[in-house]
Amino acid sequence: MNLMTMSAADYQAFAERSVAGYARDIARTYGVPDALAFISASADFNELLEDGLDTEGHYFYRLCIGDDVEVGSLWIGIVENPPSPTRLFVYDLEIHPAFRRQGLGRQALSAVEAWAIERGIRRLELNVFADNHAARTLYETSGMAACEMTMGKNL
Repeated sequence: MNLMTMSAADYQAFAERSVAGYARDIARTYGVPDALAFISASADFNELLEDGLDTEGHYFYRLCIGDDVEVGSLWIGIVENPPSPTRLFVYDLEIHPAFRRQGLGRQALSAVEAWAIERGIRRLELNVFADNHAARTLYETSGMAACEMTMGKNL
């Protein structure tokens, strides 16, 4: 799995997919109308990435195999919050639908781990929505475990 730096055009397409996907997750998880979920997702995205592609400490890659065949996208960021150890946070890891269920998510996660280790980072974290069973299985079978958990119910 090759991590290929996104161009400005790649980033624009990624940002649109990422915000739309996050909005769908918000709407599904919290029962928020689609329009409000999109506003919330856009606000979160823009707050984290005030300088877009050039936001310090954030890295954007096209996930590629073979001769530059794009199979997904990746957004990672270095988080420093002493006294906690420096960690690499996976904000968005997506394998395009046509390439899912082929082991590419695991390959991408291995590439992310190698990226972190090369930079002296020894902790990897991410958030996953509870109903995303495929992603949860991937992360759990890759050695990740819950370190925090938010629970809720509708009243």
